[in-house]
Amino acid sequence: MNTAPRRLLPLILVLAACTATHAQDRQRDDRDDRGPDLQLVCYGGAEKTTAEVHSGYEWDAQQHKYVPKQSVETGKADFQATITVSIHGDRGDIQLPKSLIPPLHGDNRDGWWRIDDLLVGHDEIRGKFRLNALNQPRLSINRRTGAMTVDGMIKFNGRCDADDGHRRF
Repeated sequence: MNTAPRRLLPLILVLAACTATHAQDRQRDDRDDRGPDLQLVCYGGAEKTTAEVHSGYEWDAQQHKYVPKQSVETGKADFQATITVSIHGDRGDIQLPKSLIPPLHGDNRDGWWRIDDLLVGHDEIRGKFRLNALNQPRLSINRRTGAMTVDGMIKFNGRCDADDGHRRF
């Protein structure tokens, strides 16, 4: 009877266990390198540019009669809004309410836009997203206070809470 395989069996089992432990540690390190996994819901006030068309009649002194007149007035509208931010490692996405999405906007995924130049720091999260060629707002989230600002053609100031996916009530 050959006893060599029996003597090697404990050594083979130890090597297999070390290899499995090393693979698990490497997977854990890879997850740590990717960065945080955050889901945020941000509540606050928003402002966007509006355009109103006015039509009516105006007195024309040269013609001595009322003539039709049309004008376009631009302004700013304030309202309450909720923005969702999702960060998975080094990739982030932002979801805007329909009231903040301009009529001419770029490609999105059901209201979600990719956050470019994402920086997830110890105290701050920063990045920008592209709504269209002219509208590329910047976002900043203070990780200590939860304060969020979006600055571009749309403006938003609010406070973010972690969304762990559980119902509040």
